[in-house]
Formats: sequence, structure tokens, C-alpha cells
Amino acid sequence: MTTRLALIACLLIPACLWAAPPTYPCHRPATAPVVDGDVAGDPAWQTIPSVTGFSVLGNGYTYAKQTAAQLCWTDAGLFIAVVCEEPDAKLLKPQAFDGGDTWAEDSIEIFIQPKRNADTYQFAITAGGAKGGFEGHPDITKMKAAAKIGDSSYSLETLIPWAIVNATAKAGDKWTADICRNIFTTKSGGDKFTCWAPLQSRFFEPENFATLVFEGGTLTSAQTTALTEKLNQEYRGTLLKQVAQAVKSFGEYREGLVAAAQDAKYGAQAQALLADWQRFEAINREADKAGILEMREALMKLEVLNRQSYEVKYGFLIYKLLKEN
Repeated sequence: MTTRLALIACLLIPACLWAAPPTYPCHRPATAPVVDGDVAGDPAWQTIPSVTGFSVLGNGYTYAKQTAAQLCWTDAGLFIAVVCEEPDAKLLKPQAFDGGDTWAEDSIEIFIQPKRNADTYQFAITAGGAKGGFEGHPDITKMKAAAKIGDSSYSLETLIPWAIVNATAKAGDKWTADICRNIFTTKSGGDKFTCWAPLQSRFFEPENFATLVFEGGTLTSAQTTALTEKLNQEYRGTLLKQVAQAVKSFGEYREGLVAAAQDAKYGAQAQALLADWQRFEAINREADKAGILEMREALMKLEVLNRQSYEVKYGFLIYKLLKEN
């Protein structure tokens, strides 16, 4: 059993496999976002691609609490929206104030570098909407930021005017940037430090930041959907491989659980476990339609599912043997 749990742990938290920094096409919105923290309720973000698949600092993808980000630009500056999965949302108690220790509680850190090997500007926004500025000493009084805490997530929006980063983007420009997350509320788990562009040992690694390509046009809803799928293709592929591996591990338990499902004592539990395994099979069967969230929710339960399947299978076999004798 110890060996199997070790294998599952390796499946859920991949070793440090460094991929090339991502590239994000930063488009103009049809209408400028309203900076109030309500990302889901703002029509402006409906035609802006969303990227997810944040990585553990110094490791592979994080699974307990993922993050999604969107970026767009107008003549006013760079708009960024971030949605943070947070099962512990009701436990969030933001304390920081503007200019305070925003990095020391649940928050997002944004790094922007208009020119490679030049000044980098660092901004922070907490789950409570407090603003901070560090690297590059940006004037945070000129930026707008707001956050909203929901039932199982928190979201935030910001507008960073061009003047703060001493540069104005135009169509065709390429900047580097990264979005990182600090997680301090960990009752349900969660990796403490995660990032969009994979980083090795700290958040300030400009050489590993993502590339922002400023695009001149706006997108249709269909174009946004297609681009979002393309941007998250590698992450989605990784999840699909893990689902396929999980289906293979089901073979170890299938026969025992099917038999236990007919027993009065073990039946209900065995049937519930079979239903969870069959969900993996369904996702694997319809891989082209499987959503990222659906796969992640299934994979999050994998370690517990394996342990319970092991316990029910062998508990039933021992019970059956003793009953027969």
C-alpha cells in the first residue's frame, strides 16, 4: 500500500519538468473592464483568453488550489483579472493595507518588465484588495485594484496605467511578465507559492517570465474559446495522461469491488467507489470533451480513492474468508 500511495503522489505532483516560458496574446477588450473584483460578472472579460495551470515554485503543476488569469490592454494601461480557487474562502481574513505587508497574506503578485534586461515592476494585491509595490518602486497610488471573496474562490482585478511602468505598449510589442500567488490559508491544503510561468526558486526570475504579445484587435467569443483551449493545451494534456494512468490502476480493484458491491456489509461503500472509478473511465473515454476542472476534481480524490478501494477490497476478502470458515 505504501508503494501505491507513493506512486499516486508522484502522479499528482510531477517532478520538476521545465517547459519553455508561456506566451500570451494580450488583446484589446471590446469594452474596458470595471475594476471592482467581480471578474465573472464583467462582460469585458468574456472575450479575453484565460490561462490556468499554475506551477508550484520549483516543481510541477499545483493541484489543490489552481489559479486562472486574463490580461488585456487599452490606451489607459494594462488590465489583469485573476480568479483563485479557494475552498477555505470563508477562513480568509485579509489584514494588510495599501503599502503594507501584502506579500505576507493570501495575495497575488504581478511582475511586469517592458524591456528585457531592464527594470522590472512588482505589484501585489491581497484577497482583501490591498495594494503593494516592491521591485521597481512603482507608485501604487496610481493603480486601481479591487478584490471579491466568494464561497469557494476569490477574484481580483487591477488596472496598471502605463505611466507606472514608464512605458506605453503598442500593437506588436513584446513584454515579459508573470503572475504569482501566495497561499497562507491552508486548512484544506494548497502549495504556498505558485506561479503562471514556471519559476525555479523565487518569484523574481525575469529570465523565466512569460512573454506578453500586444495584439491590436479584439476577439469574438468563438475566437476566445479557441485561443483559451490552445493556451491551456499542454496543461490539459498532462491531466489527461494522469486520468489514463488512474484508469489503469482501477484494474487492481475492479474485480474485488464488483464482488463486494453484492455484499450486505460492504455493498454501499463498494458501489460508491465503483461510481468514482467509472467517472475516470468516462472522462478517459471522452477525452476530447473532458474539461480541465472536471479532470482536476477527479484527480484530487485519487489518493483517497485508491486507499479506500484497497481497504474495501481486502476487508471484504478477509470478511468473506472468515465467514466461509
